[in-house]
Amino acid sequence: MARQQSRADIASGVIIGLTTIAGLTVWSRLPAEIAIHFSASGTPDTYVSKPVGVVLMPVLMLATLLVLKGAFRYDPPDVPQVAATITVATMAFMGAVHGLVLAWNLGYPVPFDLVLIGSLVWAVVMVAYALKAEYAD
Repeated sequence: MARQQSRADIASGVIIGLTTIAGLTVWSRLPAEIAIHFSASGTPDTYVSKPVGVVLMPVLMLATLLVLKGAFRYDPPDVPQVAATITVATMAFMGAVHGLVLAWNLGYPVPFDLVLIGSLVWAVVMVAYALKAEYAD
């Protein structure tokens, strides 16, 4: 009997698919070497070939999704919605990071100070959400 996919699985799959499509859509406009990691000042410090740069994040997203699903199956949260929310939010965050990396490589200005602040805010909000959902009476 086939296992029914949850809404979080479907949403995560759609986000991974859209992230992949985004990279493929701008393929012809990307440089041969793509910056994929940046210092806090916004200076690129790691480059990879275009094929790796386009598919690396979707592959990492899929791997992260599988790890999260396994972790939540092994130690499920008391509130099932927490797993779904954390999973979809993580996929959306990773997709947004990939979009920013693609934008930078296409020559668009990316405000790295705001990216760092946004990343920190995202992490704090996710932890606060999980803690509140799990431990609030």
